[in-house]
Amino acid sequence: MERHKAESKRAKQQIKREKERRNEIEKAQGSSEHLIQTLIDTIEGEVFVKDRNGKYLYVNKAFGEDFEVDPKDVIGKDDYFVFSAETAAKLQENDKRIMAAKKAENIEESGFLRGKHRTYITNKVPLIGEDGNVIGICGVGFDITRQKELEKELKDLHRNLERKVKERTAQLNEAVDKLRGAELRYRTVADFTYDWEDWTNLDGTLQYISPSCKRISGYTPQQFVENPSLYREIIVPEDQDLWKKHYHDSRKEPKAREIQFRIRSRNGAIRWIEHACQPVRGDQGELMGFRASNRDITKRKEGEIKLQNAYAEIAELKVQLEADRTYLREEIRLEHDYEHIIGNSDVLKYVLFKAEQIAPRDTTVLILGETGTGKELIARTIHNASPRRERPLIKVDCAAMPANLIESEFFGHEKGAFTGAVERRIGRFELADGATIFLDEIGELPIALQQKLLRVLQDGEFERLGSSRVRKTDVRVIAATNRNLKEDVGKGRFREDLLYRLNVFPISIPPLRERAEDIPLLVNWMIKRIQRRLGKHIKRVPKDVMDVLKTYPWPGNVRELENVIERAAIVTPGSVLQLAEPLGSSVSTVDKQPDAPIKTLSEIEKEYILKTLTKTHWNISGRGGAAELLGLNSSTLRGRMRKHGIRRPL
Repeated sequence: MERHKAESKRAKQQIKREKERRNEIEKAQGSSEHLIQTLIDTIEGEVFVKDRNGKYLYVNKAFGEDFEVDPKDVIGKDDYFVFSAETAAKLQENDKRIMAAKKAENIEESGFLRGKHRTYITNKVPLIGEDGNVIGICGVGFDITRQKELEKELKDLHRNLERKVKERTAQLNEAVDKLRGAELRYRTVADFTYDWEDWTNLDGTLQYISPSCKRISGYTPQQFVENPSLYREIIVPEDQDLWKKHYHDSRKEPKAREIQFRIRSRNGAIRWIEHACQPVRGDQGELMGFRASNRDITKRKEGEIKLQNAYAEIAELKVQLEADRTYLREEIRLEHDYEHIIGNSDVLKYVLFKAEQIAPRDTTVLILGETGTGKELIARTIHNASPRRERPLIKVDCAAMPANLIESEFFGHEKGAFTGAVERRIGRFELADGATIFLDEIGELPIALQQKLLRVLQDGEFERLGSSRVRKTDVRVIAATNRNLKEDVGKGRFREDLLYRLNVFPISIPPLRERAEDIPLLVNWMIKRIQRRLGKHIKRVPKDVMDVLKTYPWPGNVRELENVIERAAIVTPGSVLQLAEPLGSSVSTVDKQPDAPIKTLSEIEKEYILKTLTKTHWNISGRGGAAELLGLNSSTLRGRMRKHGIRRPL
């Protein structure tokens, strides 16, 4: 008994050390990879990963300590490097069986390690690749050698106790009534047990309850005897239904049963109970009652729950990392070369000053400016200077997506939510949790979806399509538009309350015509970038060409300028830049006649778009299309066409 108490004390100390180590994990900071490494290294079990040929790819710190090897030396080796030949052969045989069956197993494995016989319980899981083939195996093992020894010692102790009890019972039987012999034998055994034992009569009263009930529940045996319903009352409300079903089933079909539930002890502590009961029958087989044993498994259960939470956190981090990787793959394919902000004008410096002011805060930003002025570039500048810069900037082009798909793109959908939803999809707002989302062309957002966007801005809540579960997201919103949203509010095209939510910190980007002094810098930078791609070598831009570039109004702004420079570089035969055609040469010359009335910018724009569409045979997008010639996105051009009521002739 003294040895058992000593072992229990050591076990409690070990559990305390484990709690302290787990608390250290919760305080750990750093990247997701460091968090995963820390979690695995603090698991007291031996964690390992092998390839399909049995070579170790990874082992944790506990593996090296328990098997007396350096984890670095194990990488690339097989089991024969760590264990005896007999043990290694047995381990590899088990691995091959698990990988062949593609099914996880809990295996008790024994063998000699450094001359000592050890026993381990190992949870081994086959690793399945994306193609469905086994690529390796991983596992977590725990040394249960001492547990096995304790179990044997406990069995020996129980046998000795049983022998002593029998001897004592024989003496008692000589002095007491034979009719009370069975009950006295039960009480004698049960009073010695560490678990909480009881005997329940068919009417629900308690015939016997062991003294250990007070150690576990805080209530005395007499309190349970006087109030049998106390047994049920101390079960926590969340587990009451589980207990009621067990009670009903055990009476309906009496047989041995086991369940686990939680109780609230007298001092308010929550304890996990492993309850095992079986029917008690008389000599004629008649049901006399139920004998039950309640074991306190709180420490073990808390360890299991913490381990499960750790695995769940690892899984969530893996999903987040995979989602970020998938999004970044798409961004790499779609992203323009926006590495620098080119310009030295006062108006541009003021824009950058405002961006620098707002970057460290989570305030919503509304970027205003004509098409092609670099609104996305300013958004990226704000994000990259913000505390959220470690996560990617999530971009959504509200004008480029069909209206029937934009809600799914925003909030995601569940499998089967609509025709074509063959798998679950994470939306951009869910992906941007902890990051920044850039809503480009926000003025093109359908009015029906603006209310849902407003809810996200106000409460940080949304639901995936096909799901009623409310999800939370912590996201910073940066929106951009080339429209006059106040006019759209007046025309019923944009919600006024959404505008107020977006217009917390507006930044207006000046058009290129208002910062003509930046054009030489932009031209030189564009030439350097374009000539490498085209295989040209342009050394100089003539002054007259630069003057033309500086005086042109640039309706398409920087994007139009870039297109003009690229076309000029293509047609330039030597090293001195030549324009491909006069700027604005396709614009109608009717308004240049001395007696012609002055037209509004809107009328000129409409006429210019019609001329370009006619020239391209109404081909809007693609190489040589109207959008390319105008220096606009195809979605922006379609928006201008709707604004001016331009439709393709039948």
